[in-house]
Amino acid sequence: MDAMTTRSVTLDSLQAQRAVCVAIASFTVLCWDHIITFEDEVDLIWCKPKGLLGYLFLLNRYITPLGFVVNIIALTLPTWSTESCRHFVRYEGAMVIIGVGIAQLIMLLRIYALYREHRLVTAIVIPGLLFLVWVALEGYTMARSEMVPIAPQIHSCREVHDLPLTLSAARAWMPLAYDSVVFAMTLWRTLPIVLNKGAGRIVIKLLTDGTLYYTVICSANLVLTVMIVREHPGQKGVTAQLVYL
Repeated sequence: MDAMTTRSVTLDSLQAQRAVCVAIASFTVLCWDHIITFEDEVDLIWCKPKGLLGYLFLLNRYITPLGFVVNIIALTLPTWSTESCRHFVRYEGAMVIIGVGIAQLIMLLRIYALYREHRLVTAIVIPGLLFLVWVALEGYTMARSEMVPIAPQIHSCREVHDLPLTLSAARAWMPLAYDSVVFAMTLWRTLPIVLNKGAGRIVIKLLTDGTLYYTVICSANLVLTVMIVREHPGQKGVTAQLVYL
């Protein structure tokens, strides 16, 4: 191989290794979270009547690990064919819509409960519109998904999109905008009650959990946005695996 080909193979190999490392690290964090919260899950979900929120939680809880497992197989299994990879990149996009979409729906229902007297305007129109636009954008992106072109000596099955930079970046910052709106609405409703020392356990829990969720998801989406704008095409979506968390 000439120097340019060698450099290309080396770069593809490094990118493939990074994708595997991020996938395994993310899956490890997810498994750890499942282990330390399983007792609470049994007490609060399985042993009690389940409404819409309960079923959404369970769907998100157990469909996300499935997405990770298939993703890791696609990244590491040498016998995974090119044709299988072409189908997988659509599956990967669908899993993003399902996993992130369910989490966003759960947050939307919490806002819906907080704003009882203004449900239509605040809980549906504002964050709901952002949610629908994001779903439409992800669906459009999924339809244009392709596998990352790599050297034949390297095995890796990753997703890339033939999209303008503005649309690619919007895939990351739109969930960030949605989460920011939901977090701001949660603060607006709960913070005055907490400061006046009139908050019960549920209100305090909504505030603390909302803050923690926003901090983690905001950080992941911010990193993803920067990588989409700055990184090589083969690495743009590597940290997208973090949004499953």
